[in-house]
Parts: sequence; structure tokens; C-alpha cells
Amino acid sequence: MTGLSLTMSLVGGGANEVASAIKSAEPGWLVAIVAMVFLSYCIDGLILLVFARLYTRHYKFHQGLANSIVGAFYSDVTPGASGGQVMQVFTLKKQGIDVSNGASIMVMWFILYQVSLILFDVIAFIFEGPNILQIKTVKLMIWKDWNPEITMIPLIIAGFALNLSVLALLFFMSYSHRVHNFVMHYVIGFLGRIKIIKNPDKARENLRVQVENFKIELKRLQTNIPVTILIISLFLLALLIRYSIPFVAGLALDAYGANFQFTLKFFFEGTFRSAFHQMMTGLFPLPGAAGVSELFFNIMFGNGYYQATTVAGIGGTETVIRETASNLAAGQILWRFTTFYLVLIVGGLVTALYKSRPKENYVYANRQTFVNLQLETFDERKRAVDTLYETKQLSKKSIAERLQSANLMDENKKDLPRKNKEDQSKKKRDGTEVGD
Repeated sequence: MTGLSLTMSLVGGGANEVASAIKSAEPGWLVAIVAMVFLSYCIDGLILLVFARLYTRHYKFHQGLANSIVGAFYSDVTPGASGGQVMQVFTLKKQGIDVSNGASIMVMWFILYQVSLILFDVIAFIFEGPNILQIKTVKLMIWKDWNPEITMIPLIIAGFALNLSVLALLFFMSYSHRVHNFVMHYVIGFLGRIKIIKNPDKARENLRVQVENFKIELKRLQTNIPVTILIISLFLLALLIRYSIPFVAGLALDAYGANFQFTLKFFFEGTFRSAFHQMMTGLFPLPGAAGVSELFFNIMFGNGYYQATTVAGIGGTETVIRETASNLAAGQILWRFTTFYLVLIVGGLVTALYKSRPKENYVYANRQTFVNLQLETFDERKRAVDTLYETKQLSKKSIAERLQSANLMDENKKDLPRKNKEDQSKKKRDGTEVGD
């Protein structure tokens, strides 16, 4: 798929022109793109550091960075990015964190990442949705007379619904018995009858485990709101950096026309187009969305965003030195190489050479393995979070009781002078009566 998409890009943009565009790219912007990719994974490492510090003081930033790169590698080489979290849990184990705590960290990571992704998608719909939804159909230039059309709006809506439904389904199943029973009995049963789900009983058990783990880790997050807000902010920052790379690739190729002037509006337009790109590619469970990612990149950034490279001529005229198609193909290759292939190469080296890599108990890195990890550590993590929640509630009660006691003491102190006067006057009155 990758080879096919690369061939199509070179043919569509002209191999010589694309190669010339990449060679003439501004080196400073190329360095900036690589730095942005590295910074985004540093933020991922910082997020893991914050999570790990909830359990131990001995976790270091470089461990979080290495773990984030290991997770990126396994996500890139497994269908639907299903292997990343599994191997991150085992890497956390080698870094000194128990498997139960590692599974807890990755479930919380998943919850807050999905929340951040949905927030970013909503903002993208608000500001860039009207422009993107105007791209109703796109003709794919695949081969000579074979140019099929695809409809964009259903793909965009389905992609957003997929991002939203994962979190919404777990939430409603956790707190609504009707939704829980409906999904468990009717939805899974129906999917089993039409052979989409091969083993309905196993699917029910897996979903039950994920719902219960969602409830546990959501309760844990509720006990530490500042950390939750911090991590969501870091996720949004990482998404902003990654989604803005196509815009910077355009700067490197001078692909915005001779009269281009930087504006925040144009910057966020490119960033939000990347968000829509993620929505659509998320529908295809290919490793790294190979082929599909390149295809949708051409659609998102080939509709008036990337332009021809021109120079000002005599009399105010402009001379085209590189066509839009060549800039689009070159931008796609720069973006894909830095965000996927470079990460794949570096991630593979880190995974192979990192001293804390798993050396025993090799497992299949897939979604089922992660479910099994959650199941095996469920009881331990439930006891821990229940204790944490009860302790927090107890501390609130203790604080309220102490405040009430302090208020009573203050009132007693205020009343003490008045009581002393009353006692003294009573003693005098009693003494006078005795004297008489």
C-alpha cells in the first residue's frame, strides 16, 4: 500500500519535479519539522512521567520518552495501532512499575487521549467544518480511465462518530444499566448472528472487562482533577504540533504562492485539515494507515491549500516554477517520512536496543492481550482506587469536622469574657447575701 501510494504520488506530481521540490526545500524548515516530531514525543514522555509519578518517585523523563517511542513503533506496525499500549505496559514493568499500575496508567492514558481528540475534533468542526464539508466528492486518479469517485461527508462523519463512540459507549455502559444490557445482549448477539463477531461470549467478556476498568480509572482521575487537566492540556499541545506539520512542510516548499503572508487563520486552517485527515484514516485498520493516509492527505491539502510555487516577473506578472501537483506530492512525502517512516526507523532501533525492553514473557501485541492484562490486574487496581477514593472522602470529612471544631472554639473564646463577668457578678452577689 505504501509503495503503491508513493508511486501514484510521483506519477501524479511528476517524479523529476517532486525530487526537485524536495531538493530545493528550505533546510531550516526541514529541521523544524523533525524538531516538532521529536517535541511531540517528548510531550508524550512527559505525560507518562506524570502518570508514573502517581505510583513512584523514581520514574525519570528519559524513561517516559523511551516508552512513548516504543509505543509509537508497535502502534505503527500493528493493525489499528492495537499493539502500542500492550508493549508500553511491559516496558513500564521493566522500568520498575508493576503490571497492575502499568495497565492502570495506559487505561487512564487512553481515556484522556480520547477526550483530547474529541475536543480537538469539535474545535475543527466549528472553525473549518464548513469549508471541509464543501468537498463532497473526490475523483481518484488511479490509472488511465479508472478514476472512481468517493463521497467525503459520510467518511468525515463516520470518522468523528468513531472517535466519539469509543468513549461514549464505555461511559454510558458504565452508568446506565439499560444501555449496558442492550449492548451486551442485543447488539453483540445480533453481530454474532450475522457473523461479524465470531465468538459473542468472548466479546461480551472482553467488553465487560473494559467497562469495569473504565469505571475504575475514571474514578481515579476524578480524585486528582489538577493532574487530569494538566494531561489533557499536554495532549492538546501534542496534537496541535503534529497536526501543524503539513503547514510547515508547505513553508519548506514555498507552496503558498508569491504573496503569502503568515496568519493564524491560515495556520489553523491547515491544522484543522489534519484533524479531519485523522478522522478519516481512523476508519481503516491498516498498520500505520499505509496507503490510505497518503490518499486522504492529497484530498485534504489538494483542494486549494497547497498552491503552485511562483516568482514575481516583470510588470507584476508571476511565473510558475513548480506546479501545485508537484508541491502536493513533495509535501506529502516530507510529512509522511518525518511523522511515520522516521518514527518507525528510530522506534525500531530504540525498541531493539533499549536496555529496559521486555526480555522474557514475550506476548502477542494486540488488543486481546491488553484486555487480558486489565482482567488479570482488575481486583488489585479496584482495591487501590476504592481505598484512594474513600481516603479522599474521609479527608474531606476530617477537614469539615476540624473546621467545625475550630469554629466552636472561636465562639467559646468570644463568649469567655462575658461568662467570666457573669461568674464574677454572681460570686459578689452570693458573698453579699452571706455577709448580711
